[in-house]
Amino acid sequence: MNQPKHAKWAGVFVLLLSLSFTVYAQENRPLRNILSDIMSESESYEEYKVIKTSKLLNFRTAMIDSISAYQLQIKNLEMSSIETKAELKTIQTEFDLIKEKLQISEDQNAKIGFLGLSVKKGFYNALVWSLIALLATIVVVVYTRIKHVCSVVKRVKSAYSKIVEEYRHQRFQATEKQITLRRELQTALNRLESLESGVEQ
Repeated sequence: MNQPKHAKWAGVFVLLLSLSFTVYAQENRPLRNILSDIMSESESYEEYKVIKTSKLLNFRTAMIDSISAYQLQIKNLEMSSIETKAELKTIQTEFDLIKEKLQISEDQNAKIGFLGLSVKKGFYNALVWSLIALLATIVVVVYTRIKHVCSVVKRVKSAYSKIVEEYRHQRFQATEKQITLRRELQTALNRLESLESGVEQ
């Protein structure tokens, strides 16, 4: 009898279906649905199902096509994975180049040209601030000296003014004395002339 043989084939296909129930046939129907249709459309014999050979062959063809499509999909995924890895490698290479350029740029930015020499910014900043501090110290010292000189000049001017004032005062007194002496001398001369005139008479 061929009926148990057909039932055996049905059991084999059910087992294969349980391993690949997510694979779809070319008509975009799951193999599980196709098998369910075959089982529901087939006649029963005791505890077995009587399935037409043509339907089994069609199901076999659909399953083989589904497996082929699944294998093709796996192959495509593998190719896509290889391409993705190649792209990742290219991106990693570009990233390394960009990182290297960034490091070079940072090294260049960390240096500055000074008097024809390439020095680090830290040293340059320290040198500049040292020069500023030195200039500030010089300015403070010069300002202090100038202030001291101005104070001395002010005292000298004050002393000079006093000396000039005293000189003028003494000169005025000397002039007054000279005038007084001239008057006294003139008076004495007049008396002397008067006495001489009296003696002659």
